[in-house]
Amino acid sequence: MRISVVGNINIDLNAVIGDSVNSEENRIKKLGLSSGGSAANTAIILSRLGREVFLQGAVGDDLFGDYLIERLSRERVETGYIKVLSGGTGLCFAAIGEQGQRHLYTYRGANERYETVAGGFDFYHFAGIATGQLSVMLNSLNIERFSYNPGGIVTFERPREVSKLAERAEVLFLNETEWAFLSPFLNRTNTVVVTMGAAGSRIESGPSVEALPVEVVDTTGAGDAFNAGFLHAYLSGRQGSDCLKVGNLLGAIVAMHVGATPEFEYGYILEKSELYKVKL
Repeated sequence: MRISVVGNINIDLNAVIGDSVNSEENRIKKLGLSSGGSAANTAIILSRLGREVFLQGAVGDDLFGDYLIERLSRERVETGYIKVLSGGTGLCFAAIGEQGQRHLYTYRGANERYETVAGGFDFYHFAGIATGQLSVMLNSLNIERFSYNPGGIVTFERPREVSKLAERAEVLFLNETEWAFLSPFLNRTNTVVVTMGAAGSRIESGPSVEALPVEVVDTTGAGDAFNAGFLHAYLSGRQGSDCLKVGNLLGAIVAMHVGATPEFEYGYILEKSELYKVKL
């Protein structure tokens, strides 16, 4: 199955900060640079699970853009559909507390100007795409099978537009806050998957699965990893509860490390799946 992930591709700048009594200034205990963006994160995890993944999006004509394409290629993600546009690459600065809590500051850069999507794929996953952009993409190609993860900013700014697009999606991914805000606007949906942080995840009007007992270091990218795990199981024809379990596993693995796509191979995923008795 040929899967195309479409959406944000960013540079992530991750700063682990210590507790401070000074509200105006904090020391950074650890600083890291990595690939990021909800679409790129999801594509990388799907690739590590053995899926054939084609990433569509945009980067700027700068060093960050060069780095991202090289990193994604190393992850065996097909980058031939990524457009290089003039200007800056998208960037997300994450301030991470010692308990794993985070505050994100995002510059959309080239992501904001990406508009066209290529056809010919069996399934699409759209991540962080603005409603206007997504409407054009869906209508231009008459895309039928797709999942959608709008993200918090898009959900809260355009709830009515998101709800219309959500009704067309085969799977809709939201966190608890997004679901509570968006649900009054939804008339009809297919599968709505809600992540609940430390409480686990659920399918609305369906099963729920508790989170795995892991030590959380950084939750950046955990939701994207969950989505990748869920889709991997879902596209294999697994039952809803099994999809949630695989999603929880991948989300937990990422949350145990700093960064959205920490370095680990399939063997590590397999090891953790055996430890927590989760069938991939």
